[in-house]
Amino acid sequence: MTRALCTSLCALLVVGCASVESQYRKAVQSRNEDRIRRFIHRHPESPLIRAAAAALDTVRFERAAADTGVASLQRFVQMYPTSALAPNASLLLAERLRDREIARLKAQTASDPEPAQMVRLADLLRLKGDLVVADSVYRVVIERDPNNAAAHTGLAVTYLDRGMIDAADLEIETAQRLAPDDPNVLLAAGEYYRLVGRPDLAISALQRVLNAQPDNVTARMRLGLIYLDIGKNKSAVWEFLKVRELDPKNVPALYYLGVAYADQGDGVTAMRHLENYLNSPHTAEDADLLAKARLLYDRLKSEARAGQGVGGVIADPNNPAATPAPQGSPPPRRPPSAHGKQPTGLGPAGGGRGGLIRKGG
Repeated sequence: MTRALCTSLCALLVVGCASVESQYRKAVQSRNEDRIRRFIHRHPESPLIRAAAAALDTVRFERAAADTGVASLQRFVQMYPTSALAPNASLLLAERLRDREIARLKAQTASDPEPAQMVRLADLLRLKGDLVVADSVYRVVIERDPNNAAAHTGLAVTYLDRGMIDAADLEIETAQRLAPDDPNVLLAAGEYYRLVGRPDLAISALQRVLNAQPDNVTARMRLGLIYLDIGKNKSAVWEFLKVRELDPKNVPALYYLGVAYADQGDGVTAMRHLENYLNSPHTAEDADLLAKARLLYDRLKSEARAGQGVGGVIADPNNPAATPAPQGSPPPRRPPSAHGKQPTGLGPAGGGRGGLIRKGG
């Protein structure tokens, strides 16, 4: 009797499991958001919940991406900021917004070729990867106005992207000669020299901006990135903290603070900043950093669970022995120019930073 009852119960369980699996399969195959959501609500204890949630996330993203406009993607990014597909949605949104602005500027400059708008158009074309077209637009501006420093800086970065280092150097030097005190030119020069692995020149250009405009957030942000590149993590921390002080809404600074503290070996503080970054609102431009932040945070958390620590500091928030590294002090106003060409990779394996420093000639 007892054996028969056990057999019957086992049979019912098998049928029940098969039924749940069948419901899951049908819900997912339907590509219907409501059906998948109903399955999740009805079977919260099912081992298939995680797969169903991932399928729901994918369906939502696909529906947003299918809309050729930008409103659906904007809603997706706003409503599901922690989604694994949020970076994909942000990138796609950024591309569509850029393409829309390119179309607008092309129409505008066709009838009114105002230099500033043409430079803006060339900048967007360069960011899209249309380097040859961007090159031609910059050249048109320079032919009409040889002293247009913004066109020369844009052309320098275009040449750099095309691997034409000598021509790029010439253009950035021309821009600085034409407008030696223009903050925009100095900011562009700082970023250019960072990209080609000349941190001393990059720091010099950015410090000139800060000497005139101590509260220039962009200059401080880029200076912090350079300090990260060359391993001056305490100086980088100070710059990013200053960025947050000047602009509390600057979300990327939180990510870079996480990177800087991780590089110092302070996994506890690094994770705190990364958590704040991941839980903050993001823009379309943050997609790449979001992906890197998740990778770095997961790595630090995994090391904390294993009790490995990061760089000699116990990376365990529950460990009272974990001592945060000092937050750093302001770097000298005139940093030494002996860094040479020491570009540091900025991919996830090197600390989860953004971008990759390219060596110049």
